[in-house]
Amino acid sequence: MRTRLERALARVRGLVADPRWRRPAAVALAAYAAAAVVVLPLSLARALTATEVHDTIGVSPSTFTLTTAGHSELRLGVAGTVYLPRSNGPLGLVATVDGPAETSGAPGSGGDLAAFVSPEMLGLYAGLFHDPETAVRGYVELVERALVRQALIGEVVLTAVAGTGLLVARQLLGVRFPIRHRRSRTVVAVASALVLSSVLAAWQLRGAGDGPRSGTYSLPALDGTQVEGATTDSPVLRLLLGDAIPKVQTLVRRQESATDKFRSTATAGLLASRDQMSGPREGETAVLMQSDMHCNEVMIAVQGEVRRLLTEQFGEDTPAFMAVTGDLTTNGTAAERSCIEQERKIAGDAPVAAVTGNHESELSAEHMKAAGMTVLDGSTEDVGDLSVLGDGDPERTELFGGTGQRGDESEADVGQRLRKTAEEDHPDLVLMHEAYAAAPFLGVTDMTTFLQGAGRSTVREEDGIDDVPASAVFYGHWHRRVPPRVLWNSDGTWTLVMELDTSGGAIDTPTVGHFSTPWTAPQQEASFPVVFMDRDTHLVTGYQIYSFDTDGSVTVEPRVEVGDPSTGTVTTPDQADR
Repeated sequence: MRTRLERALARVRGLVADPRWRRPAAVALAAYAAAAVVVLPLSLARALTATEVHDTIGVSPSTFTLTTAGHSELRLGVAGTVYLPRSNGPLGLVATVDGPAETSGAPGSGGDLAAFVSPEMLGLYAGLFHDPETAVRGYVELVERALVRQALIGEVVLTAVAGTGLLVARQLLGVRFPIRHRRSRTVVAVASALVLSSVLAAWQLRGAGDGPRSGTYSLPALDGTQVEGATTDSPVLRLLLGDAIPKVQTLVRRQESATDKFRSTATAGLLASRDQMSGPREGETAVLMQSDMHCNEVMIAVQGEVRRLLTEQFGEDTPAFMAVTGDLTTNGTAAERSCIEQERKIAGDAPVAAVTGNHESELSAEHMKAAGMTVLDGSTEDVGDLSVLGDGDPERTELFGGTGQRGDESEADVGQRLRKTAEEDHPDLVLMHEAYAAAPFLGVTDMTTFLQGAGRSTVREEDGIDDVPASAVFYGHWHRRVPPRVLWNSDGTWTLVMELDTSGGAIDTPTVGHFSTPWTAPQQEASFPVVFMDRDTHLVTGYQIYSFDTDGSVTVEPRVEVGDPSTGTVTTPDQADR
């Protein structure tokens, strides 16, 4: 019995084969093709004037639009506008800051103009936009995507309307041309209509380039930068920027000095600790873990160096996989796309599976997918040689702002839903962002109390916890180091439950006066483990933690064995040597 789809396709094929339908179909195709050409200028003009995206610049909500004035603008409301000599031909980007963000009463977080240039805010923006070109590129790409979307929508809608109008007019007016004149007259008609639509499009765009082309006051403080020649229409803004820019440049130099010192110290420490690094033993595979990196460029580079040294010593498939339990970003903005791409590159050619944290946005998830990560959304995925289950944080936190639910699910709802899926799929790894989701997954009330009940990692004992249908459970969020716990299942297997520390050394509860940014050295200890798993059983057999103090000093801790040696799955050091 044929399906509905097969019957529909058969009917379409029959209509196409019917000579009675060939000519009307050809006429309709020609009408819509002509309409598509004619309305193209209008579609593009509409897209240029209608494109508008909302994101955050630092902690300030902002709106991004386009101008055809041949420059870009930073509009600060009553404070004035900065005109930047940057554009792509006539097209420039307009960023309208909708106002200083309220930051929970932190120092320098008031709602007036002075908030932008307070010492705390200058330090914040120097850290967030240490490399402004990369940040601007993220915003430009966001606007470009919106522009293309608007252009496609406009083209489809206008083509449908114009094409249908042509067909209706042809039918009502009964226009018929002799065959020998039809082609030439059609070309003339389409060309004339295209000229008319171009004129209309130019008229539609007249407002997009209106306004002053530059400000009255020059900004010499920006000379020698990528926006040299910028001007402003506000003498107050000129005065404030003249005072603020040198301070920012000083802050940037200090940040560079501190991060260079941290990175050189950490790199030297890793090289000196090469002999302490453990690789996978025979029959094992290595998994590199990451959590709460928060776009820290320094630790991204350091973790990449760890991966490089492991690969150099133990082979191209070490590590064979990287898993991330969220908070790759600081605020989930378009400016952070570059750091997501760099975080993906840490793993080299190895596959990466990740969940979003409370600091990621929907845009962040798109960036993660575009970078080549498998972003888990509640189903079990086969990534590399492992099966991985996980889902993103159901809550969203703004930088220095509040936290709210994205939808109807709570942390507990996510944990319970993942547990049901795990009982069906029995994944190797389960990834979540918060303990509030991990607790209901494991069937416990509090993860801190649960982890404090840890026994020895290689001695089977009664733990009073129901069997866990996964080899390992990982989560992060709390930015702290706590010992993991091994649970012993009744079927002879075991499950490692590990809370991951911040891989980026980011402060857990930042304020404007005390915070971590992508271009500052870690503000607290940063650490991450390499986890070893048996290739046949996919049970965890050990882990090794790499930790980095705020001065860059490195500790490569001894490998910790996991599992019951009596099962024959765990390879002891002596066996590995033999």
